[in-house]
Amino acid sequence: MKKIVFAVVLFLNLSCSDNDVINSCFNNTIQPIFLDVNNPQLNGVLTPNGVAEINGGINGIVLFNKGTGGSFGQFIALDRQSPNRDCETPMRIEVPFLVCPCDESKYSMLDGRLVSGENNCDGGARVYNVFLNGTSIQITN
Repeated sequence: MKKIVFAVVLFLNLSCSDNDVINSCFNNTIQPIFLDVNNPQLNGVLTPNGVAEINGGINGIVLFNKGTGGSFGQFIALDRQSPNRDCETPMRIEVPFLVCPCDESKYSMLDGRLVSGENNCDGGARVYNVFLNGTSIQITN
């Protein structure tokens, strides 16, 4: 009986997958960034598909309103540094994509995944955690 339970538990653990984009190109950490939604800098992010550019990260951060809510999280924060590290210029914001100006690779602003082009590492754009508590937004590793 114990062997059957062990086999079932092992099967369940192996069959679960994680949807997080794991990126081998970014090892940076940031100090938590605290923002207030009422800050005029964030006016653009208050509507679905809206964006706000924020200082921080490697090459600046873009905060994107995915237009979702609940357990999916309404906001996502992505670093504007190209994952290929082949470009000093921040990636362009072309909602719903971030586009590398050097090689034209496109990354989804919904989850950071590579949409078109080439990627020299595992994963896509650097995604930071975003926590919303009332009118406060916190961006962290």
